[in-house]
Amino acid sequence: MQKGYLARFTRPTHAAIELVAVAYSQRSFPVHIHDQYVVGVVESGAERLDVNGSAHVIRKGDIITIDPGLAHANRTLGSEVLRYRVFYLPREIVARHAGGLSLQFNAPKRADASAAERLVELHQWFERAGGCRLEEERALAELVEIAFGAPTLQSPDIQLPEAIWRAQSFIDAHYSENFALDDVARAAGLSKFHLVRSFTRAFGLSPLAYRTQRRIHEAKRLVLTGAPLVDVASLLGFSDQSHLTRQFQSFVGISPARYREQ
Repeated sequence: MQKGYLARFTRPTHAAIELVAVAYSQRSFPVHIHDQYVVGVVESGAERLDVNGSAHVIRKGDIITIDPGLAHANRTLGSEVLRYRVFYLPREIVARHAGGLSLQFNAPKRADASAAERLVELHQWFERAGGCRLEEERALAELVEIAFGAPTLQSPDIQLPEAIWRAQSFIDAHYSENFALDDVARAAGLSKFHLVRSFTRAFGLSPLAYRTQRRIHEAKRLVLTGAPLVDVASLLGFSDQSHLTRQFQSFVGISPARYREQ
């Protein structure tokens, strides 16, 4: 279900955030995670957002609020073109504006017409190249205030078995390598069956799917540095440039070359 799509990315000069405006028709994304907070507004159409075993229908005027590292999948609903605008907010920026606190959204969607309208205005403003550093910083402060204006929770320390943390740490350190599931299980001190079941329960992704996400996040960074795509593919453990492009487009929505151009 991948018929038509348009994704336009913007990176402000002074605010260390990323924006995307999309128009999708019959488009779906597999289960994935983001390193940043996702804050968006649907402008037309609708989508289904699957999070933690629950399905949420996001319609025109709804605000999307997804925490970093929260596994989710989404797909368009109905025949109307899905259009939405999204901000990707790094954790450190949110923490700085929140007095050092690590915040967590209460739900993956929120209905607030006035907040949604202002988020769209801010998105359009940043798209128009924003302004000077002071103007962009003021706009960013307002953005964070609106995004977290609804009741939020301070993110609790996640209590996971030490073995699962060892598995995650192993993948974080070796994601560019083509290790096997046996290697992760050995690092964690678990059987493969127990590892996959426990890791997936904790993170919403299997260990190898989590590795793919780590590769994609690093690929985005390397692509923006101007590194040749064939080198990016080799550095991150993809079988070739075509493999990188397929995976990148599946999760980001556009090819690495188009992502770099924007």
